[in-house]
Amino acid sequence: MAGPSSAARITARCSAAIETEILRRLMLNQYKSHGKLGVIVSGEPNIGKTTTVSHIARRFERRRRDIGRAGGANSVPVIYVSVPPSCTPKLMLGEFAHFLGLPIRPHYNTGELMNTVASVISACGTELIIVDEIHNLNQKYKQMGEASDTLKQLSEKCPGTFVYAGVDVEASGLLDGTRGRQISSRFQIMHLHTFENTGKGKAAWADLLVAVESSLGLIDQQPAAILRHASHLHTATGGVIGDLTGMLQMLAIDAIDSGGERLDLDSVFGTVPAPVSGTASATT
Repeated sequence: MAGPSSAARITARCSAAIETEILRRLMLNQYKSHGKLGVIVSGEPNIGKTTTVSHIARRFERRRRDIGRAGGANSVPVIYVSVPPSCTPKLMLGEFAHFLGLPIRPHYNTGELMNTVASVISACGTELIIVDEIHNLNQKYKQMGEASDTLKQLSEKCPGTFVYAGVDVEASGLLDGTRGRQISSRFQIMHLHTFENTGKGKAAWADLLVAVESSLGLIDQQPAAILRHASHLHTATGGVIGDLTGMLQMLAIDAIDSGGERLDLDSVFGTVPAPVSGTASATT
């Protein structure tokens, strides 16, 4: 299989490194009309790829709106689409049209749909384009290879930096053959891994826990109280972002339904509640 060189690979343990790389390439693409640069986020199933890119996309859009770069009510700073199974060029463009709320007329051919989508993306001032489930584009199948070409053509017809996310992308067939080598030369591959429970991994895990805790919006949740159960949560989820967020979101729903408005992790793990007047500390 033809894949990227080792120099073109970066291992990322948290979204910060990925976000930095995306912003760097976004800035460089402002001066490119062809051969635009992008980022591929790759990892095992449920490792947190969609969670990571969605978080980055939300942060980017909020920043654009906060600094007045969003360009009004019709602005769409970020587009998010997924590659459908057995994808064709028209199906791929249809995902963009659906996101943008565009009608897909039956008589449209691929070229007409391409021009319509590209025109609207340009008019909306889109800067970041997330394409999830990119592993569905296996280059050994003709129609999927053509769908991959469609994404490349779209990137050259409109502004916007493309970010692909998928399962074990290097083994998916996306990077095979001539098309794959072209993608490898333009896209930086970033790998998501589970968080280790030692050294720097613990610090990164703690940062993630606090970020997820804050995102739950529970009124009576003491900030950073979740860190008392950092080790328990790591054991329960294996350090996998997707498993962690899923678990905490379910517990947050329980907390809202019960009226407690805080995570009851002591009940989950059978631990002794911290004193009311005490401060939260990380479990060792």
